[in-house]
Amino acid sequence: MKRVLLPICLIAAVSLLMVFNTQFTAAAENAVPSIKGIWTIESMEVGIGENKKTTVPQAFMMFIGNKYYSAIRDFSAEPRKVSTGQGAPGQDSRAYLGSFMADAGTYEYNGSTLVVHHKVGMIPSMMDQGSSMTFGCQMEGNNTLILTPQYDKMVLPGMKIAPSPDGKMSYGDMAVRYKFKRLE
Repeated sequence: MKRVLLPICLIAAVSLLMVFNTQFTAAAENAVPSIKGIWTIESMEVGIGENKKTTVPQAFMMFIGNKYYSAIRDFSAEPRKVSTGQGAPGQDSRAYLGSFMADAGTYEYNGSTLVVHHKVGMIPSMMDQGSSMTFGCQMEGNNTLILTPQYDKMVLPGMKIAPSPDGKMSYGDMAVRYKFKRLE
């Protein structure tokens, strides 16, 4: 009896392990890729209609941790030069900064929407209580992050963030899609 019971128990144990392993593997394959990491811009779509085009900004990096994010962007048409910086003849800090922006804070992510809540920002109104930006968010594999601004859900006290009917913003063409690649 003992000789028959031992093989039956081993077969049952191996069968259970195979079932759990299959379920674990399937769950891992269906898991949503994480947005946490260090990202750099790959391309940016701007404008609408016949004015729509794809550009590659000078620089745009995002750092997304467990609860916090930071974003640093330079949308200048050309790299900023030291000789035209603050303190150069005829220049002020606004001209030097140009299209440079930086902000950091907390974020919420539900698998399809990313909402960033500003705690620190280059623009003072970004630090007002309740300031946030909302993006549609999707992953292509584990190394490509796509963000689509949802201007109708953005909250920046004292600023009008909505694009004009021709797809322009105060800084130039309205961004409609950001494509990032993972660095880490």
